[in-house]
Amino acid sequence: MAIHIQMSEETERELKKASLRNKLSALLSCILFILLGGGILILVVYNVVATEPASFVSYKPKAKPNAKTTRKQPSEENAIQEEASASDPTTPVIVSTSPTAVSMPIATSIADMGEGLSADIGLGEGFGAGDLGEGLGGGGDGLGSKDGGGSTLEGTFYDLKLKSNGAPSGLKGGAENQNAVIEALSKFFRNWSEQELNKYYKSETKLYASSWYLPVAQAKYGPIAFEVGDPKKPEDKWECKPSAWLAVYRGRVIAPKSGKFRFIGTGDDFFAVRFDGKTVLDAGYRLPTRWDKSNPKAAWVSGHGDGENFRKDIASGKDKKRKEYKFIKGIPGCKIWDDELGGLIAGNVFKVEEGEAYDIEIAISEIPGGKFGFVLFIEDVTDGANNNGKKYDLFRTCDTNPDVAKVMQALKDANCFVQENHIPFNEDSWVWESVPMD
Repeated sequence: MAIHIQMSEETERELKKASLRNKLSALLSCILFILLGGGILILVVYNVVATEPASFVSYKPKAKPNAKTTRKQPSEENAIQEEASASDPTTPVIVSTSPTAVSMPIATSIADMGEGLSADIGLGEGFGAGDLGEGLGGGGDGLGSKDGGGSTLEGTFYDLKLKSNGAPSGLKGGAENQNAVIEALSKFFRNWSEQELNKYYKSETKLYASSWYLPVAQAKYGPIAFEVGDPKKPEDKWECKPSAWLAVYRGRVIAPKSGKFRFIGTGDDFFAVRFDGKTVLDAGYRLPTRWDKSNPKAAWVSGHGDGENFRKDIASGKDKKRKEYKFIKGIPGCKIWDDELGGLIAGNVFKVEEGEAYDIEIAISEIPGGKFGFVLFIEDVTDGANNNGKKYDLFRTCDTNPDVAKVMQALKDANCFVQENHIPFNEDSWVWESVPMD
């Protein structure tokens, strides 16, 4: 006969409990597995699949065939970025289909025996460059703009008549005091030591310029531009009087191409350029770089000083510091310099490598007061100096040119305008983009 085994009620309850525990354990294991798998998947997507963020590197201009600027045609990706930025200018847009480095621009004279330049013969006009924004940006009207950024050099104004604390330094403006001022300037220009200038008063306002091209103007435009002089007040109430002042622009620029170059220019009263640690151009009506206490007139290189001997020393090669200097005459708008200085000066030649950055300093000084102005060109002499009657390249650090109308209006607004004149220049000059100093 068959044997029937029947569980007790207590045993049946225990089996049901065990079955429930097993089901809950299995469900919990599934949930934990799903969470763990999801976490692993997220890590994989984040660290492996996701595109590496684009890194930014400083812009280094390259030579461009059939053009002499560093501006480039936008690529398809750049065009997309520009379109997106135009729709929402506050939102930066980066388009990338693969890990890549995105290249973008860094947003990093002494008067002639008193009055200096004749009022009836101009020096040219212009300033630095246009408004900030397009291309590499630029400097502002006159001696520069207060707006930093763009591709510019930073300018600082020094008043040699005042100590750093604002007390009188003992130096004074005027033709009768110019030798003392020239001697003081000569100490700075021995090695362009900023420490030498720190003992003098300097303006809180900095100006940013991208080219150096100014018409004949009143010397008081210097203090006005740097906001240490107010055209609405008498000059004896100004923080800094319009004489015995120096403006120095400092920065680093990238060579747009490899080769040999030289600066060409001059200024009233004094204009100088130091490139890669060497003074490569010094010119004007008075040259503190030629100061000789035993023969003060050696620094006066205008028609009223030692200009004739200076020109002879340059022509014969006797002046060893300026062995490659040349005088260039006949440039339209430069008759005053032709007559009194023998022309613009072409400085010593220097070599550069494309894409390399070089220190540069540009100095402008007014000594007795009166009138002042300046111009700075640069010439490629890699294959020899032969301009063939063409316009000279304006030295510039941005890809816009001087706005003549704006600078003329700025001079008129400051009551510093003398007369309108024009020195022609090549409007497609190379761009020596500025970068932050180390």
